[in-house]
Amino acid sequence: MSQNIQDVLSSFSQKLARFNKSPDAQRVVAPSKDSYYEEKIRERAERIRNSVVSTYKIYRAPFEALGEKSDRAASLDRDEQALLKAYNLYKSCMEIDKENQDEIGATHIKNVELYSPLADKASYTSGGQFIYLLCWLYFEQNCQEFLPYFKDFENHFVLCFSPSENFQFEDGHEKEIFELVKAEFYS
Repeated sequence: MSQNIQDVLSSFSQKLARFNKSPDAQRVVAPSKDSYYEEKIRERAERIRNSVVSTYKIYRAPFEALGEKSDRAASLDRDEQALLKAYNLYKSCMEIDKENQDEIGATHIKNVELYSPLADKASYTSGGQFIYLLCWLYFEQNCQEFLPYFKDFENHFVLCFSPSENFQFEDGHEKEIFELVKAEFYS
């Protein structure tokens, strides 16, 4: 029996030597924990990118993406037009303010809060979808002087605008979406 084991080991050693000399021989490297996590991070980033791209395509051209007879497309189009009207109203107020300020700037508009039907939609005020309207306004309509946001005021939301140089996204996720939209559609 010991001879049998020696023969098997010898045969295995010879096969292993031939395999190692073969030009096709490659040793499989066990994946490290780092590469596993890197792959998971890449997969997550790709899922986020795909989600942002598909969602923004709908906001960018709702009727094209959802169909001419789509109620959702019509609703998104109304929302976009409401945001554009609010932007133009706010910008007009700021232009009038600038024209009518006295020499020392003591008399001026301090705060403008707009009522908008958008403020009644939870998908925009707390559902994370408003960033797509913001991107549409900024990139598609080239309205880049002021950026919109919602402010909670006495148990309801009002639509406000901030000069773009002072604007801060509410969280890193919104900033990430904005940058993804910019890179995927406008670079």
